[in-house]
Amino acid sequence: MSEKSERVLLHVKFLNDQIEPTFEGACTGTSLRVVARTTPDGRVAVSGSVWHRVHRMRGSGKVFKHWQTVQAFSLLRTKAGLVALRVLESTRRLNYTQHLFAGGEHPLVQLLQKLGEQTLLAPMVHYQWHSQHVRVVEGPSFGDLGPRAIQAQMSVIVQNLRNEVLRVIGDLPVAGERFPLLKRFLPRGLGRLGQMYFLDAEDYKTVAENVFGKTRYRKPLAREIQRLAERMLASRDWGQMSMLNWFRLFRGLVPIDWIIDSMRRTQTNHYVVLNSAELVQARALFRRVPQTILGRILAQPLGQSIRITQATVRELGTVHTQWRDLDLLPELIKARGQRHIRGAQDLETLVRSIPVTPVESRSVARSNRTINTLIDEGQALREMHYYNEQIARLEGCDLPTATWELWKAPEFRQAAEAFLVEYRRELMTAEQREREARDERNRQERLSRERERAVWAADVAEKLDGTRVGGFRLVAARDAATLARWGSQLNNCIAGYADMLGLDVFVAVIDDHGDSTGRVRLNIEINHEHGVVQFLGTYNRQAVKELEKGPAQQVLDAIIGIGIPVHESALGLQQLALPVRDTVTA
Repeated sequence: MSEKSERVLLHVKFLNDQIEPTFEGACTGTSLRVVARTTPDGRVAVSGSVWHRVHRMRGSGKVFKHWQTVQAFSLLRTKAGLVALRVLESTRRLNYTQHLFAGGEHPLVQLLQKLGEQTLLAPMVHYQWHSQHVRVVEGPSFGDLGPRAIQAQMSVIVQNLRNEVLRVIGDLPVAGERFPLLKRFLPRGLGRLGQMYFLDAEDYKTVAENVFGKTRYRKPLAREIQRLAERMLASRDWGQMSMLNWFRLFRGLVPIDWIIDSMRRTQTNHYVVLNSAELVQARALFRRVPQTILGRILAQPLGQSIRITQATVRELGTVHTQWRDLDLLPELIKARGQRHIRGAQDLETLVRSIPVTPVESRSVARSNRTINTLIDEGQALREMHYYNEQIARLEGCDLPTATWELWKAPEFRQAAEAFLVEYRRELMTAEQREREARDERNRQERLSRERERAVWAADVAEKLDGTRVGGFRLVAARDAATLARWGSQLNNCIAGYADMLGLDVFVAVIDDHGDSTGRVRLNIEINHEHGVVQFLGTYNRQAVKELEKGPAQQVLDAIIGIGIPVHESALGLQQLALPVRDTVTA
Protein backbone atom coordinates (compact mmCIF):
# COMPACT_ATOMS: atom_id res chain seq x y z
CA MET A 1 0.00 0.00 0.00
CA SER A 2 1.50 3.31 -1.07
CA GLU A 3 1.02 6.49 0.89
CA LYS A 4 -1.36 9.15 -0.32
CA SER A 5 0.44 11.80 -2.42
CA GLU A 6 -0.58 14.99 -4.23
CA ARG A 7 0.95 16.87 -7.14
CA VAL A 8 -0.22 20.14 -8.75
CA LEU A 9 -0.49 19.79 -12.52
CA LEU A 10 -1.56 23.38 -13.20
CA HIS A 11 -2.29 26.45 -11.09
CA VAL A 12 -3.23 29.76 -12.72
CA LYS A 13 -4.39 32.65 -10.53
CA PHE A 14 -5.11 36.31 -11.40
CA LEU A 15 -6.17 39.11 -9.02
CA ASN A 16 -7.27 42.70 -9.49
CA ASP A 17 -7.47 44.65 -6.23
CA GLN A 18 -8.41 47.94 -7.93
CA ILE A 19 -11.99 46.94 -8.74
CA GLU A 20 -14.45 48.54 -6.36
CA PRO A 21 -16.86 46.22 -4.54
CA THR A 22 -20.55 46.38 -5.37
CA PHE A 23 -23.63 45.21 -3.60
CA GLU A 24 -24.34 42.61 -6.32
CA GLY A 25 -20.72 41.44 -6.19
CA ALA A 26 -17.77 42.23 -8.47
CA CYS A 27 -15.37 39.60 -9.80
CA THR A 28 -11.88 40.58 -8.61
CA GLY A 29 -9.99 37.35 -9.11
CA THR A 30 -9.96 34.02 -10.91
CA SER A 31 -8.16 30.77 -10.26
CA LEU A 32 -7.73 27.45 -12.09
CA ARG A 33 -6.14 24.60 -10.15
CA VAL A 34 -5.71 20.98 -11.29
CA VAL A 35 -4.26 18.41 -8.90
CA ALA A 36 -3.31 14.73 -9.24
CA ARG A 37 -3.67 12.53 -6.17
CA THR A 38 -2.63 8.96 -5.52
CA THR A 39 -4.88 7.14 -3.07
CA PRO A 40 -3.48 4.69 -0.47
CA ASP A 41 -4.57 1.71 -2.61
CA GLY A 42 -2.55 3.02 -5.58
CA ARG A 43 -5.36 4.41 -7.72
CA VAL A 44 -4.91 7.82 -9.34
CA ALA A 45 -7.44 10.67 -9.33
CA VAL A 46 -7.24 14.06 -11.02
CA SER A 47 -9.45 16.90 -9.84
CA GLY A 48 -9.69 20.52 -10.89
CA SER A 49 -11.85 23.59 -10.46
CA VAL A 50 -12.29 27.18 -11.55
CA TRP A 51 -12.97 29.75 -8.82
CA HIS A 52 -13.90 33.42 -9.05
CA ARG A 53 -13.16 35.82 -6.22
CA VAL A 54 -16.24 37.96 -5.55
CA HIS A 55 -15.97 41.34 -3.80
CA ARG A 56 -19.27 42.32 -2.13
CA MET A 57 -20.54 45.17 0.00
CA ARG A 58 -23.26 44.85 2.63
CA GLY A 59 -25.97 47.45 3.14
CA SER A 60 -24.04 48.77 6.14
CA GLY A 61 -21.01 49.46 3.93
CA LYS A 62 -19.01 46.53 5.26
CA VAL A 63 -16.91 44.88 2.55
CA PHE A 64 -16.09 41.18 2.32
CA LYS A 65 -14.56 38.79 -0.23
CA HIS A 66 -15.24 35.15 -0.94
CA TRP A 67 -14.23 32.58 -3.53
CA GLN A 68 -17.08 31.06 -5.56
CA THR A 69 -16.85 27.78 -7.46
CA VAL A 70 -17.72 28.16 -11.15
CA GLN A 71 -17.08 24.59 -12.26
CA ALA A 72 -15.26 21.54 -10.92
CA PHE A 73 -14.42 18.08 -12.17
CA SER A 74 -12.82 14.85 -11.02
CA LEU A 75 -11.27 12.06 -13.09
CA LEU A 76 -10.87 8.77 -11.23
CA ARG A 77 -9.78 5.28 -12.11
CA THR A 78 -12.32 3.06 -10.37
CA LYS A 79 -11.66 -0.30 -8.70
CA ALA A 80 -13.25 -1.95 -11.75
CA GLY A 81 -10.52 -0.43 -13.95
CA LEU A 82 -12.76 2.16 -15.63
CA VAL A 83 -12.09 5.90 -15.83
CA ALA A 84 -15.02 7.99 -14.57
CA LEU A 85 -15.34 11.71 -15.34
CA ARG A 86 -17.63 13.67 -13.02
CA VAL A 87 -18.51 17.32 -13.73
CA LEU A 88 -20.07 19.67 -11.19
CA GLU A 89 -21.61 22.98 -12.23
CA SER A 90 -22.02 25.77 -9.71
CA THR A 91 -25.80 25.73 -10.28
CA ARG A 92 -25.97 21.96 -9.46
CA ARG A 93 -28.27 21.54 -12.44
CA LEU A 94 -25.83 20.09 -14.94
CA ASN A 95 -23.99 17.57 -12.76
CA TYR A 96 -23.21 14.39 -14.65
CA THR A 97 -20.90 11.40 -14.63
CA GLN A 98 -19.61 9.53 -17.68
CA HIS A 99 -16.92 6.98 -18.44
CA LEU A 100 -14.02 7.54 -20.81
CA PHE A 101 -12.67 4.89 -23.17
CA ALA A 102 -9.83 4.75 -25.65
CA GLY A 103 -10.72 6.90 -28.63
CA GLY A 104 -13.39 8.80 -26.67
CA GLU A 105 -11.32 11.48 -24.92
CA HIS A 106 -13.28 14.32 -26.54
CA PRO A 107 -15.44 15.10 -23.43
CA LEU A 108 -12.26 15.63 -21.37
CA VAL A 109 -10.75 17.90 -24.04
CA GLN A 110 -13.94 20.00 -24.21
CA LEU A 111 -14.07 20.28 -20.43
CA LEU A 112 -10.46 21.47 -20.08
CA GLN A 113 -10.97 24.05 -22.84
CA LYS A 114 -14.05 25.34 -21.05
CA LEU A 115 -12.14 25.65 -17.78
CA GLY A 116 -9.47 27.68 -19.55
CA GLU A 117 -12.09 29.98 -21.06
CA GLN A 118 -13.79 30.48 -17.71
CA THR A 119 -10.42 31.50 -16.25
CA LEU A 120 -9.44 33.98 -18.96
CA LEU A 121 -12.87 35.38 -19.86
CA ALA A 122 -13.66 36.57 -16.35
CA PRO A 123 -14.52 40.31 -16.71
CA MET A 124 -11.67 41.43 -14.46
CA VAL A 125 -9.17 39.66 -16.77
CA HIS A 126 -10.67 39.97 -20.26
CA TYR A 127 -11.56 43.67 -20.17
CA GLN A 128 -8.83 45.04 -17.89
CA TRP A 129 -5.73 43.10 -18.84
CA HIS A 130 -3.91 46.20 -20.11
CA SER A 131 -4.96 48.38 -17.16
CA GLN A 132 -1.83 47.25 -15.28
CA HIS A 133 -4.05 46.31 -12.32
CA VAL A 134 -4.33 42.60 -13.14
CA ARG A 135 -1.49 40.75 -11.46
CA VAL A 136 -0.46 37.14 -11.88
CA VAL A 137 -0.24 35.39 -8.52
CA GLU A 138 0.31 31.84 -9.82
CA GLY A 139 1.10 30.42 -13.23
CA PRO A 140 2.75 31.79 -16.38
CA SER A 141 3.15 35.50 -16.96
CA PHE A 142 1.60 36.67 -20.24
CA GLY A 143 3.50 39.97 -20.27
CA ASP A 144 2.25 42.54 -22.80
CA LEU A 145 0.36 40.08 -25.00
CA GLY A 146 -3.07 41.04 -26.32
CA PRO A 147 -6.28 39.16 -25.46
CA ARG A 148 -6.15 36.94 -28.58
CA ALA A 149 -2.50 36.03 -28.04
CA ILE A 150 -3.26 35.26 -24.39
CA GLN A 151 -6.12 32.97 -25.41
CA ALA A 152 -3.86 31.21 -27.93
CA GLN A 153 -1.20 30.67 -25.29
CA MET A 154 -3.84 29.43 -22.84
CA SER A 155 -4.99 26.91 -25.47
CA VAL A 156 -1.45 25.54 -25.61
CA ILE A 157 -1.39 25.30 -21.81
CA VAL A 158 -4.71 23.43 -21.82
CA GLN A 159 -3.48 21.03 -24.52
CA ASN A 160 -0.37 20.26 -22.47
CA LEU A 161 -2.59 19.81 -19.42
CA ARG A 162 -4.76 17.32 -21.32
CA ASN A 163 -1.68 15.27 -22.26
CA GLU A 164 -0.41 15.35 -18.68
CA VAL A 165 -3.79 14.30 -17.25
CA LEU A 166 -4.02 11.33 -19.61
CA ARG A 167 -0.43 10.37 -18.79
CA VAL A 168 -1.15 10.45 -15.06
CA ILE A 169 -4.41 8.52 -15.35
CA GLY A 170 -2.84 5.93 -17.63
CA ASP A 171 -4.20 4.12 -20.64
CA LEU A 172 -7.95 4.37 -21.03
CA PRO A 173 -9.83 1.05 -21.16
CA VAL A 174 -10.85 -0.31 -24.56
CA ALA A 175 -14.63 -0.26 -24.85
CA GLY A 176 -14.88 -3.41 -26.97
CA GLU A 177 -12.89 -5.39 -24.39
CA ARG A 178 -14.91 -4.23 -21.37
CA PHE A 179 -18.33 -4.39 -23.10
CA PRO A 180 -18.08 -7.40 -25.42
CA LEU A 181 -21.85 -7.53 -25.98
CA LEU A 182 -21.93 -3.87 -27.09
CA LYS A 183 -18.94 -3.72 -29.41
CA ARG A 184 -20.81 -1.80 -32.09
CA PHE A 185 -21.21 1.33 -29.98
CA LEU A 186 -18.91 4.32 -30.09
CA PRO A 187 -16.80 4.76 -26.92
CA ARG A 188 -18.64 8.00 -26.08
CA GLY A 189 -21.98 6.18 -25.97
CA LEU A 190 -21.03 3.60 -23.37
CA GLY A 191 -21.08 3.44 -19.59
CA ARG A 192 -24.39 5.20 -18.93
CA LEU A 193 -28.17 4.77 -19.19
CA GLY A 194 -28.21 1.23 -17.82
CA GLN A 195 -25.26 -0.09 -19.85
CA MET A 196 -22.98 -0.64 -16.83
CA TYR A 197 -24.78 -3.94 -16.29
CA PHE A 198 -23.04 -5.14 -19.49
CA LEU A 199 -19.55 -4.53 -18.05
CA ASP A 200 -17.32 -7.59 -18.63
CA ALA A 201 -20.42 -9.67 -19.43
CA GLU A 202 -19.76 -12.39 -22.00
CA ASP A 203 -23.41 -13.51 -22.10
CA TYR A 204 -26.84 -12.20 -21.16
CA LYS A 205 -27.04 -14.47 -18.14
CA THR A 206 -24.30 -12.39 -16.53
CA VAL A 207 -26.17 -9.19 -17.43
CA ALA A 208 -29.37 -10.52 -15.80
CA GLU A 209 -27.42 -11.46 -12.67
CA ASN A 210 -25.86 -7.99 -12.55
CA VAL A 211 -29.32 -6.40 -12.68
CA PHE A 212 -31.35 -8.67 -10.41
CA GLY A 213 -28.79 -10.74 -8.48
CA LYS A 214 -27.73 -14.35 -8.84
CA THR A 215 -30.43 -15.74 -6.55
CA ARG A 216 -33.20 -14.20 -8.67
CA TYR A 217 -31.82 -15.23 -12.05
CA ARG A 218 -34.23 -16.92 -14.46
CA LYS A 219 -33.61 -17.88 -18.07
CA PRO A 220 -36.55 -15.73 -19.32
CA LEU A 221 -34.84 -12.70 -17.76
CA ALA A 222 -31.75 -13.23 -19.91
CA ARG A 223 -33.90 -13.77 -23.01
CA GLU A 224 -35.85 -10.53 -22.46
CA ILE A 225 -32.68 -8.50 -21.82
CA GLN A 226 -31.17 -9.96 -24.99
CA ARG A 227 -34.29 -9.02 -26.96
CA LEU A 228 -34.15 -5.43 -25.70
CA ALA A 229 -30.41 -5.17 -26.33
CA GLU A 230 -30.73 -6.50 -29.88
CA ARG A 231 -33.54 -4.02 -30.54
CA MET A 232 -31.23 -1.28 -29.29
CA LEU A 233 -28.37 -2.49 -31.50
CA ALA A 234 -30.62 -2.74 -34.55
CA SER A 235 -32.04 0.76 -34.11
CA ARG A 236 -28.66 2.39 -33.37
CA ASP A 237 -30.27 3.95 -30.33
CA TRP A 238 -26.84 4.49 -28.75
CA GLY A 239 -27.40 2.83 -25.47
CA GLN A 240 -30.97 3.37 -24.32
CA MET A 241 -31.10 0.54 -21.78
CA SER A 242 -32.34 2.71 -18.93
CA MET A 243 -35.45 0.56 -18.53
CA LEU A 244 -33.21 -1.95 -16.75
CA ASN A 245 -32.85 0.59 -13.94
CA TRP A 246 -36.65 0.75 -13.79
CA PHE A 247 -37.11 -3.01 -13.49
CA ARG A 248 -34.32 -3.16 -10.92
CA LEU A 249 -36.39 -0.91 -8.64
CA PHE A 250 -38.78 -3.82 -8.07
CA ARG A 251 -36.05 -6.33 -7.17
CA GLY A 252 -36.98 -8.13 -3.97
CA LEU A 253 -40.33 -6.35 -3.70
CA VAL A 254 -42.40 -8.42 -6.15
CA PRO A 255 -42.13 -11.97 -7.56
CA ILE A 256 -39.59 -12.13 -10.37
CA ASP A 257 -42.25 -13.52 -12.72
CA TRP A 258 -44.14 -10.21 -12.52
CA ILE A 259 -41.02 -8.38 -13.71
CA ILE A 260 -40.55 -10.88 -16.56
CA ASP A 261 -44.16 -10.37 -17.70
CA SER A 262 -43.68 -6.59 -17.71
CA MET A 263 -40.46 -6.91 -19.72
CA ARG A 264 -42.26 -9.07 -22.28
CA ARG A 265 -44.76 -6.27 -22.87
CA THR A 266 -41.95 -3.76 -23.46
CA GLN A 267 -41.73 -3.04 -27.20
CA THR A 268 -39.49 0.04 -27.39
CA ASN A 269 -36.36 1.44 -25.78
CA HIS A 270 -37.50 5.07 -25.81
CA TYR A 271 -38.57 6.04 -22.31
CA VAL A 272 -38.14 8.86 -19.85
CA VAL A 273 -34.81 8.37 -18.05
CA LEU A 274 -34.73 8.51 -14.26
CA ASN A 275 -31.50 10.03 -12.98
CA SER A 276 -29.60 8.56 -10.05
CA ALA A 277 -31.25 10.80 -7.42
CA GLU A 278 -34.72 9.96 -8.76
CA LEU A 279 -33.91 6.25 -8.69
CA VAL A 280 -32.97 6.49 -5.01
CA GLN A 281 -36.21 8.31 -4.20
CA ALA A 282 -38.26 5.85 -6.28
CA ARG A 283 -36.75 2.88 -4.44
CA ALA A 284 -37.54 4.50 -1.09
CA LEU A 285 -41.10 5.08 -2.31
CA PHE A 286 -41.67 1.53 -3.58
CA ARG A 287 -40.34 0.00 -0.34
CA ARG A 288 -43.30 1.56 1.46
CA VAL A 289 -45.90 0.38 -1.08
CA PRO A 290 -47.67 -3.02 -0.75
CA GLN A 291 -46.79 -5.70 -3.27
CA THR A 292 -50.30 -5.72 -4.77
CA ILE A 293 -50.03 -2.06 -5.80
CA LEU A 294 -46.53 -2.57 -7.19
CA GLY A 295 -47.94 -5.34 -9.37
CA ARG A 296 -50.56 -2.96 -10.76
CA ILE A 297 -47.83 -0.41 -11.55
CA LEU A 298 -45.84 -3.09 -13.40
CA ALA A 299 -48.95 -4.08 -15.34
CA GLN A 300 -49.45 -0.55 -16.67
CA PRO A 301 -47.78 0.64 -19.91
CA LEU A 302 -44.10 1.10 -19.11
CA GLY A 303 -43.73 4.65 -20.45
CA GLN A 304 -46.75 5.86 -18.50
CA SER A 305 -45.56 4.27 -15.24
CA ILE A 306 -42.04 5.72 -15.53
CA ARG A 307 -43.31 9.21 -16.38
CA ILE A 308 -45.80 9.26 -13.49
CA THR A 309 -43.25 7.83 -11.04
CA GLN A 310 -40.76 10.53 -12.04
CA ALA A 311 -43.37 13.21 -11.32
CA THR A 312 -44.16 11.50 -8.00
CA VAL A 313 -40.59 11.37 -6.71
CA ARG A 314 -40.04 15.00 -7.69
CA GLU A 315 -42.89 15.84 -5.31
CA LEU A 316 -40.85 14.25 -2.53
CA GLY A 317 -38.00 16.75 -2.87
CA THR A 318 -34.24 16.25 -3.16
CA VAL A 319 -31.36 15.11 -1.01
CA HIS A 320 -30.97 18.68 0.27
CA THR A 321 -34.66 19.52 0.75
CA GLN A 322 -37.31 16.92 1.58
CA TRP A 323 -40.86 18.10 0.94
CA ARG A 324 -42.93 15.20 2.23
CA ASP A 325 -42.55 12.52 4.90
CA LEU A 326 -42.71 9.13 3.19
CA ASP A 327 -43.22 7.32 6.50
CA LEU A 328 -46.83 8.57 6.43
CA LEU A 329 -47.53 6.73 3.15
CA PRO A 330 -48.31 3.24 4.59
CA GLU A 331 -50.93 4.73 6.92
CA LEU A 332 -52.55 6.65 4.04
CA ILE A 333 -52.65 3.51 1.88
CA LYS A 334 -54.24 1.55 4.73
CA ALA A 335 -56.83 4.28 5.33
CA ARG A 336 -57.78 4.51 1.67
CA GLY A 337 -57.66 0.80 0.94
CA GLN A 338 -55.35 -1.00 -1.49
CA ARG A 339 -58.18 -1.77 -3.90
CA HIS A 340 -58.70 1.95 -4.54
CA ILE A 341 -55.07 2.47 -5.65
CA ARG A 342 -55.17 1.08 -9.15
CA GLY A 343 -51.77 2.17 -10.42
CA ALA A 344 -49.07 4.83 -10.57
CA GLN A 345 -51.59 7.65 -11.11
CA ASP A 346 -53.50 6.90 -7.89
CA LEU A 347 -50.22 6.49 -6.01
CA GLU A 348 -49.09 9.93 -7.21
CA THR A 349 -52.38 11.41 -6.01
CA LEU A 350 -51.86 9.83 -2.61
CA VAL A 351 -48.29 11.15 -2.35
CA ARG A 352 -49.50 14.64 -3.23
CA SER A 353 -51.97 14.44 -0.36
CA ILE A 354 -49.11 14.04 2.15
CA PRO A 355 -48.71 17.39 3.96
CA VAL A 356 -45.83 19.51 2.71
CA THR A 357 -43.29 19.82 5.52
CA PRO A 358 -39.98 21.07 4.05
CA VAL A 359 -36.89 19.77 5.82
CA GLU A 360 -33.74 21.45 4.54
CA SER A 361 -30.18 20.31 5.09
CA ARG A 362 -28.00 22.60 7.18
CA SER A 363 -26.00 23.82 4.21
CA VAL A 364 -29.12 24.69 2.17
CA ALA A 365 -30.79 26.40 5.13
CA ARG A 366 -27.68 28.47 5.79
CA SER A 367 -27.36 29.37 2.13
CA ASN A 368 -31.03 30.40 1.90
CA ARG A 369 -30.75 32.58 5.00
CA THR A 370 -27.72 34.34 3.51
CA ILE A 371 -29.42 34.91 0.16
CA ASN A 372 -32.60 36.25 1.76
CA THR A 373 -30.59 38.59 3.96
CA LEU A 374 -28.70 40.02 0.98
CA ILE A 375 -31.92 40.44 -1.02
CA ASP A 376 -33.63 42.28 1.84
CA GLU A 377 -30.60 44.49 2.36
CA GLY A 378 -30.46 45.33 -1.36
CA GLN A 379 -34.12 46.37 -1.43
CA ALA A 380 -33.72 48.45 1.71
CA LEU A 381 -30.57 50.11 0.35
CA ARG A 382 -32.34 51.14 -2.89
CA GLU A 383 -35.23 52.60 -0.89
CA MET A 384 -32.81 54.53 1.33
CA HIS A 385 -30.96 56.03 -1.67
CA TYR A 386 -34.26 57.06 -3.28
CA TYR A 387 -35.36 58.74 -0.03
CA ASN A 388 -32.09 60.66 0.26
CA GLU A 389 -32.33 61.81 -3.37
CA GLN A 390 -35.83 63.19 -2.82
CA ILE A 391 -35.10 65.14 0.35
CA ALA A 392 -31.94 66.53 -1.27
CA ARG A 393 -34.13 68.20 -3.93
CA LEU A 394 -36.37 69.91 -1.39
CA GLU A 395 -35.40 73.30 -0.09
CA GLY A 396 -35.91 73.92 3.58
CA CYS A 397 -36.70 70.26 4.31
CA ASP A 398 -36.01 69.50 7.97
CA LEU A 399 -35.96 65.69 7.50
CA PRO A 400 -32.57 64.10 8.24
CA THR A 401 -30.49 62.32 5.64
CA ALA A 402 -30.81 58.58 6.21
CA THR A 403 -27.84 56.47 7.15
CA TRP A 404 -27.94 52.68 7.19
CA GLU A 405 -28.18 52.52 10.98
CA LEU A 406 -30.99 55.09 10.97
CA TRP A 407 -32.81 53.38 8.10
CA LYS A 408 -32.92 50.07 9.97
CA ALA A 409 -35.10 51.65 12.69
CA PRO A 410 -38.78 50.74 11.94
CA GLU A 411 -40.15 54.08 13.18
CA PHE A 412 -37.88 56.08 10.89
CA ARG A 413 -38.68 53.92 7.86
CA GLN A 414 -42.43 54.26 8.41
CA ALA A 415 -42.14 58.04 8.61
CA ALA A 416 -39.94 58.11 5.50
CA GLU A 417 -42.35 55.96 3.50
CA ALA A 418 -45.29 58.17 4.52
CA PHE A 419 -43.32 61.22 3.42
CA LEU A 420 -42.49 59.68 0.02
CA VAL A 421 -46.15 58.79 -0.64
CA GLU A 422 -47.26 62.33 0.12
CA TYR A 423 -44.38 63.78 -1.89
CA ARG A 424 -45.33 61.76 -4.98
CA ARG A 425 -48.95 62.91 -4.65
CA GLU A 426 -47.94 66.56 -4.56
CA LEU A 427 -45.86 66.17 -7.71
CA MET A 428 -48.82 64.86 -9.68
CA THR A 429 -50.54 67.11 -12.20
CA ALA A 430 -54.31 67.50 -12.22
CA GLU A 431 -54.52 65.06 -15.14
CA GLN A 432 -52.45 62.47 -13.25
CA ARG A 433 -54.63 62.85 -10.15
CA GLU A 434 -57.76 62.40 -12.29
CA ARG A 435 -56.30 59.30 -13.90
CA GLU A 436 -55.37 57.87 -10.51
CA ALA A 437 -58.88 58.56 -9.20
CA ARG A 438 -60.39 56.86 -12.27
CA ASP A 439 -58.14 53.83 -11.82
CA GLU A 440 -59.15 53.64 -8.18
CA ARG A 441 -62.86 53.75 -9.10
CA ASN A 442 -62.35 50.97 -11.65
CA ARG A 443 -60.50 48.94 -9.05
CA GLN A 444 -63.26 49.35 -6.51
CA GLU A 445 -65.90 48.37 -9.11
CA ARG A 446 -63.88 45.25 -10.00
CA LEU A 447 -63.57 44.33 -6.33
CA SER A 448 -67.31 44.82 -5.91
CA ARG A 449 -68.02 42.45 -8.82
CA GLU A 450 -65.58 39.91 -7.44
CA ARG A 451 -67.22 40.09 -3.99
CA GLU A 452 -70.60 39.49 -5.64
CA ARG A 453 -69.21 36.50 -7.54
CA ALA A 454 -67.59 35.16 -4.36
CA VAL A 455 -70.91 35.31 -2.48
CA TRP A 456 -72.65 33.58 -5.38
CA ALA A 457 -69.94 30.90 -5.63
CA ALA A 458 -70.06 30.17 -1.91
CA ASP A 459 -73.86 29.82 -2.04
CA VAL A 460 -73.81 27.46 -5.05
CA ALA A 461 -70.98 25.38 -3.59
CA GLU A 462 -72.92 25.05 -0.32
CA LYS A 463 -76.01 23.83 -2.18
CA LEU A 464 -74.15 21.27 -4.31
CA ASP A 465 -71.57 19.98 -1.84
CA GLY A 466 -72.61 16.58 -0.50
CA THR A 467 -75.59 16.19 -2.86
CA ARG A 468 -76.22 12.50 -3.66
CA VAL A 469 -77.52 11.49 -7.08
CA GLY A 470 -78.02 7.78 -7.68
CA GLY A 471 -74.76 6.10 -6.76
CA PHE A 472 -72.75 9.31 -6.94
CA ARG A 473 -71.95 12.25 -4.68
CA LEU A 474 -71.14 15.86 -5.63
CA VAL A 475 -68.14 17.48 -3.93
CA ALA A 476 -67.25 21.18 -4.30
CA ALA A 477 -63.56 22.16 -4.34
CA ARG A 478 -62.47 24.40 -1.47
CA ASP A 479 -58.73 24.77 -2.19
CA ALA A 480 -56.14 24.49 -4.97
CA ALA A 481 -54.80 21.17 -3.64
CA THR A 482 -58.20 19.58 -4.29
CA LEU A 483 -58.16 20.78 -7.91
CA ALA A 484 -54.63 19.42 -8.33
CA ARG A 485 -55.69 16.04 -6.99
CA TRP A 486 -58.73 15.89 -9.30
CA GLY A 487 -56.64 16.91 -12.29
CA SER A 488 -54.10 14.21 -11.46
CA GLN A 489 -56.80 11.56 -11.21
CA LEU A 490 -58.64 12.53 -14.40
CA ASN A 491 -55.58 13.64 -16.40
CA ASN A 492 -57.00 17.07 -17.23
CA CYS A 493 -56.02 20.70 -16.68
CA ILE A 494 -58.48 21.62 -13.92
CA ALA A 495 -55.56 22.45 -11.61
CA GLY A 496 -54.84 25.43 -13.87
CA TYR A 497 -58.13 27.01 -12.77
CA ALA A 498 -56.90 27.54 -9.20
CA ASP A 499 -56.88 31.33 -9.69
CA MET A 500 -60.65 31.24 -10.34
CA LEU A 501 -61.42 29.21 -7.23
CA GLY A 502 -63.83 31.19 -5.08
CA LEU A 503 -65.20 33.10 -8.09
CA ASP A 504 -66.33 30.08 -10.12
CA VAL A 505 -67.59 26.77 -8.74
CA PHE A 506 -65.73 23.52 -9.43
CA VAL A 507 -67.52 20.28 -8.62
CA ALA A 508 -66.45 16.63 -8.81
CA VAL A 509 -68.81 13.69 -9.32
CA ILE A 510 -67.50 10.90 -7.07
CA ASP A 511 -68.55 7.29 -6.56
CA ASP A 512 -70.59 7.26 -3.34
CA HIS A 513 -69.07 4.71 -0.97
CA GLY A 514 -70.23 6.52 2.15
CA ASP A 515 -66.72 7.86 2.87
CA SER A 516 -63.99 9.96 1.20
CA THR A 517 -62.45 7.11 -0.80
CA GLY A 518 -64.72 7.34 -3.85
CA ARG A 519 -63.25 7.55 -7.33
CA VAL A 520 -63.57 10.89 -9.15
CA ARG A 521 -65.58 10.41 -12.36
CA LEU A 522 -66.43 13.92 -13.65
CA ASN A 523 -65.25 17.50 -13.20
CA ILE A 524 -67.81 20.29 -13.60
CA GLU A 525 -67.10 24.02 -13.98
CA ILE A 526 -69.95 26.44 -13.19
CA ASN A 527 -69.48 30.06 -14.20
CA HIS A 528 -71.34 32.99 -12.61
CA GLU A 529 -72.27 34.46 -15.99
CA HIS A 530 -72.88 31.36 -18.11
CA GLY A 531 -73.71 28.56 -15.66
CA VAL A 532 -72.39 25.08 -16.51
CA VAL A 533 -69.57 25.43 -19.05
CA GLN A 534 -67.65 22.13 -18.61
CA PHE A 535 -69.00 18.66 -17.78
CA LEU A 536 -66.06 16.31 -18.55
CA GLY A 537 -64.58 12.99 -17.48
CA THR A 538 -61.16 11.34 -17.71
CA TYR A 539 -58.95 12.85 -20.43
CA ASN A 540 -61.78 15.40 -21.03
CA ARG A 541 -64.11 12.70 -22.36
CA GLN A 542 -67.83 13.28 -22.81
CA ALA A 543 -69.88 12.66 -19.66
CA VAL A 544 -71.93 9.87 -21.29
CA LYS A 545 -68.74 7.92 -22.02
CA GLU A 546 -67.70 8.20 -18.38
CA LEU A 547 -71.03 7.58 -16.59
CA GLU A 548 -73.31 6.40 -19.39
CA LYS A 549 -76.30 8.49 -20.45
CA GLY A 550 -78.75 7.77 -17.61
CA PRO A 551 -76.50 8.62 -14.60
CA ALA A 552 -74.97 11.61 -16.41
CA GLN A 553 -78.44 13.00 -17.13
CA GLN A 554 -79.42 12.58 -13.47
CA VAL A 555 -76.38 14.56 -12.31
CA LEU A 556 -77.06 17.34 -14.82
CA ASP A 557 -80.76 17.51 -13.84
CA ALA A 558 -79.77 17.82 -10.16
CA ILE A 559 -77.60 20.84 -10.98
CA ILE A 560 -80.25 22.44 -13.16
CA GLY A 561 -82.78 21.78 -10.41
CA ILE A 562 -81.22 24.36 -8.07
CA GLY A 563 -81.51 27.09 -10.71
CA ILE A 564 -78.16 26.86 -12.50
CA PRO A 565 -78.39 27.37 -16.30
CA VAL A 566 -76.36 25.55 -18.92
CA HIS A 567 -74.36 27.37 -21.58
CA GLU A 568 -75.24 26.40 -25.15
CA SER A 569 -71.54 25.70 -25.91
CA ALA A 570 -70.82 23.78 -22.71
CA LEU A 571 -68.29 20.97 -23.15
CA GLY A 572 -69.07 17.33 -22.43
CA LEU A 573 -72.87 17.42 -22.80
CA GLN A 574 -73.31 15.47 -26.02
CA GLN A 575 -76.40 13.21 -26.06
CA LEU A 576 -77.78 14.85 -22.87
CA ALA A 577 -81.17 16.58 -22.80
CA LEU A 578 -81.03 20.31 -22.06
CA PRO A 579 -84.23 22.28 -21.23
CA VAL A 580 -84.40 25.26 -23.57
CA ARG A 581 -85.33 27.67 -20.80
CA ASP A 582 -82.21 26.70 -18.82
CA THR A 583 -79.79 27.22 -21.68
CA VAL A 584 -77.96 30.54 -22.00
CA THR A 585 -75.86 31.97 -24.79
CA ALA A 586 -72.71 34.01 -24.66
